[in-house]
Amino acid sequence: MSDAPDKYEHEIEKHKPEEGFDATEPEAKSIWGFAIGSIVLLVLLIVAVQVYFQGIWDQAVYEKVLSVPGQEVGDLHNLENWRLTHYEYTDPSKTTVRIPLDEARKAFLDDAKAGKTFYPGKPTEPKPEVPDQPAAAPGAAPGQAPGQAPGQAPGQTPAPAAPAAPAAGKK
Repeated sequence: MSDAPDKYEHEIEKHKPEEGFDATEPEAKSIWGFAIGSIVLLVLLIVAVQVYFQGIWDQAVYEKVLSVPGQEVGDLHNLENWRLTHYEYTDPSKTTVRIPLDEARKAFLDDAKAGKTFYPGKPTEPKPEVPDQPAAAPGAAPGQAPGQAPGQAPGQTPAPAAPAAPAAGKK
């Protein structure tokens, strides 16, 4: 250490032994009361926030999901239901008629039985898929030239390969 005084050094105050110290016990009852009161207050605050949030949530769900729709929506549903069960002209010139859904379903099924439908109603079997054959098989027969098809005479030009079938779903 150096002999120069340090700017952070200060004289330590020494107390007199007659002063003594606080010999009283801490007040355990008041400390316990404060701790229990704090815990109860915290629990009450949590419950109050939860009840408030649940009330707002329930009100929003009721307004947006459970409440009865307006009169206009009810009238629209009644009109749709009526149109599904009654005959009606669809245009002012009275050239097109709307028929009830049950009648339309029955007429369509009768046409399908008679074979009059626009689209084919009979199930068709799809063509089996054939995997592509490789051009030159590795490990060809002995004496076969590379690129020569099996059963082809030497010196004969190979036949042009057929174009590959397009993949399913591509146009």
